[in-house]
Amino acid sequence: MKKKSISSFILLLLSVSVPIILQSVFSNLASLVDTMMVGKLDDISLSGVYIATQIIFVINLGIFGSVEGASAFFCQFLGKKDTKRMGNTFAFKLLSSTLFAIIAMIIVFIFARPLAFLFTDVEAKVDVAVNYMMLLTTTFIPFGITVSITTSMREMHKSVVPMIITFVGVLVNIGVNYLFIFGKLGFPNLGSTGAAIGTIVNRYFEMIACIILLIVMKCDFSKDFLNSFKIEKPLFKNLVIKSIPLLLNELLWSLGQTGLVYVFTQKAEIATNVLPIVTTVFNLVLVVSIGLGNGVSIVIGNIIGENDMKDAQNKAYVSLIFTTIVSIILGVILYIITPFIVNFYSEQSDLVRELAEKLLKFDSLYLIITTINTIIFFLFRAGGRSFIVFLFDSAFSWIVSIPCALLFLHAFPHLSFEKLFYYVYLIDVFKTLIGMGLVFSKTWHKNIINQYEKGTSD
Repeated sequence: MKKKSISSFILLLLSVSVPIILQSVFSNLASLVDTMMVGKLDDISLSGVYIATQIIFVINLGIFGSVEGASAFFCQFLGKKDTKRMGNTFAFKLLSSTLFAIIAMIIVFIFARPLAFLFTDVEAKVDVAVNYMMLLTTTFIPFGITVSITTSMREMHKSVVPMIITFVGVLVNIGVNYLFIFGKLGFPNLGSTGAAIGTIVNRYFEMIACIILLIVMKCDFSKDFLNSFKIEKPLFKNLVIKSIPLLLNELLWSLGQTGLVYVFTQKAEIATNVLPIVTTVFNLVLVVSIGLGNGVSIVIGNIIGENDMKDAQNKAYVSLIFTTIVSIILGVILYIITPFIVNFYSEQSDLVRELAEKLLKFDSLYLIITTINTIIFFLFRAGGRSFIVFLFDSAFSWIVSIPCALLFLHAFPHLSFEKLFYYVYLIDVFKTLIGMGLVFSKTWHKNIINQYEKGTSD
């Protein structure tokens, strides 16, 4: 590839990715402030909210997973400039995310308490977690609608306004949190319940703002909104076929991550105090990698839609090199600022802050591994290889990561929580090697639009 072609691709990638990254940074910043505010209360509230967010995390990723199959089609339809079927895929996103949200609400209503008891046997922590989850069930459908709209806007390369909506929503969230968590300006002091109210207000604000945005901007995929729900049977079938593995992948992967948290909490009760700090801070940095991955998926998905497979392969190599360099820079920054971040949690014990600092410094190195894996994941998704995505992401977690974590937990009882954390996440090096092999094999991409039009699918 020529240097000019590489630089123009990187500029395009950044133009798509940066608003997505900023949008994710704002969302995760809200989570960080939530954690800090709740952490000012007591250990029970911090642990209870963290347990609840682990379960909500699975549901949120499930909502994202419910639209991912349609996203792969949307990007390639955009590359082909087929606006009618872009509208069909948007309608499918709304239907699938709403259906998943309803199912998730029913599950939480029935199983919230047993799920919370998986992480702790402290009744007070379970009570906090259950109350938080019950309140947040009201946000599942609005969140699904917001995700359907914002992902479609991103795939149209229109991600600046959704980013602004998220930013304003975060400010609203933080403001409501401050008023209701601590009972300021005459509002009731609701503690952890106040944090849930802040999230609820934010979710409804984002949904309403996104709907208004859709009406005002008159995007191609929403112009004939009602007729978009009249999806051709072959297209609907292909959307379902592509969506199911990606939905299952997000659910199983997120359940796998929650399973790892379960393993850590079985090793040491202090994990429920340390992990909220470590996870929240690391996720705030990781959003850069995820945002770049989303950009890679959109831009390369468009190229595949144009049926230029050689260019897609070359751009995949450039994406991996560029994002790895970015992750190294971010890792160095995270390592340097970790002591300062941990000091914000002054209400936590010295042991909690000491462990959090050690794990975050490890994460500054692990960031390189997880960034490469993230980009590979999004390449596979852009290439329409939903089954490979499933094998690479969630199957690896359940076949390799979780069994190894359980082995370390039970076969080496004297292994410290800190070392268990290190060993479990270093397993992802093998995942990286497998993923790189698949990328270099040039079998990760295909034009799913051509297959759909020919009446075939894999």
